[in-house]
Amino acid sequence: MKRDFRTRGLVLRCIDFSETSQIIRVFTRDQGILDMLAKGSRRPVRSSSSFSSPFDIAGWYDLNYRARGTDLHLATEARLVEGFDHLRRNLSAWIDASFALDLLRNSFSPGDPHPDLLREVLQYLKLLGYGRGRRRLRNRFVQSVLQESGVLPRWDHCSECDAEIQTGASLRIPFGLICSSCDAPEGVSALDQSTRAYLAADCRREWGLVPSWEVPSREVEIAWNLLRSLLLHHLERPPRSLRYLRA
Repeated sequence: MKRDFRTRGLVLRCIDFSETSQIIRVFTRDQGILDMLAKGSRRPVRSSSSFSSPFDIAGWYDLNYRARGTDLHLATEARLVEGFDHLRRNLSAWIDASFALDLLRNSFSPGDPHPDLLREVLQYLKLLGYGRGRRRLRNRFVQSVLQESGVLPRWDHCSECDAEIQTGASLRIPFGLICSSCDAPEGVSALDQSTRAYLAADCRREWGLVPSWEVPSREVEIAWNLLRSLLLHHLERPPRSLRYLRA
């Protein structure tokens, strides 16, 4: 049975379907990722049109859609709430934003809502435009995605004995940290105290404080390489935009 719904969603991907229509993938507040056919969204703007302009990637929209029995629902009306135009004026910020959208597409299944993560994504996209702390913001966002996926290690407890870690530790992907009191198997990566402390504080830090947070660039780089390794292990297909990210 067809039903009409109203929601807000972030456009993760747009594909031209015909001369007048688009297929969009949207990260919605209520239903998670949904694929929709927007008939007529590419037409010239008319007063009677349900779409004021074509859908654009990274746009935050008010959406009306009709649920159908297939995986492709029907978008019936849309209004742009926030276009994040500042991202398109800075190549580095746009690449980071594209990576975030790719990561969401590859990390979550359709129909699986993550409203808290969606709020964090919107904050991340806004803060990328400030031109400060871009790499720290990226680390914070990746930790949020890993945490929402249920695969973020606990940075303050050993995965073997569950004891609180006071000094350095080893990271065993994908299981977590191993303290110095437990026998670490071969192939694990050492994680010093300063990097571990940064990661533990980072995943709890308020978004607005991240750009001005003074963290040594070496710690940020080490943390990014570690988080990237975690991503590559858990994702079936790495985001294409990963190769274009600048350190």
